Amino acid sequence: MKKFVLDTGILLHYVRQSDLSQKIESELNLLSQNVVPVVASVSIGEIEGFLQRGQWGEKKIKRLKNLISKIVVIDITAEDEQLMKSYATLWNYSKNILPGDRLGKSIGIGQNDVWIAVLAKTAHAELVTIDGDFEHLDSKWITVHKF
Repeated sequence: MKKFVLDTGILLHYVRQSDLSQKIESELNLLSQNVVPVVASVSIGEIEGFLQRGQWGEKKIKRLKNLISKIVVIDITAEDEQLMKSYATLWNYSKNILPGDRLGKSIGIGQNDVWIAVLAKTAHAELVTIDGDFEHLDSKWITVHKF
């Protein structure tokens, strides 16, 4: 089975049932039986921010809960040594301070995005996103599908 880690923006498009979500589904079949869609717990926290601001009605909240029920949510925990070491590697690489493997410039990537990338790396999954924050990691550390 193929595994995909979904960035927060992808979840939002699926909840909104946007044209982009339909395009992504037609290309990657993220919700099919042959795919394991995965999200990092930090993405759920980011979405909770939308809910807390009261921007979503009952219909969207129901779609979100339905979507999350079809996705594996992975908690970011300090007990997973491989996850922690991968975080350090991708963070240092992004900041151009990884000993022996310099990127050439520092990249402005948020910590939650690093966690999402780390999850893709450690789960041997491909990352699906709508933003360019992961481009410097594509091919070297993870496979990125940017829509």
